[in-house]
Amino acid sequence: MAQISIGKAAVMVAYAIVALSAFASTASAQAQAPAPAPDTGAAFSLTVSGAAVAASLLFSAVALLRR
Repeated sequence: MAQISIGKAAVMVAYAIVALSAFASTASAQAQAPAPAPDTGAAFSLTVSGAAVAASLLFSAVALLRR
């Protein structure tokens, strides 16, 4: 069975807390604010939500810890 050190477990828990708080704040902010106006004339100008960034960081951390 795989064993994880205390340090790695603490880092994983910290990343999970950050990701969950980002998801919660993004969900509450989206419920109150209207949709932003689309960018006109800006080709391939995609906005990235905080939830997408947090999920990316979480998956990266898990991949690094599984290495």
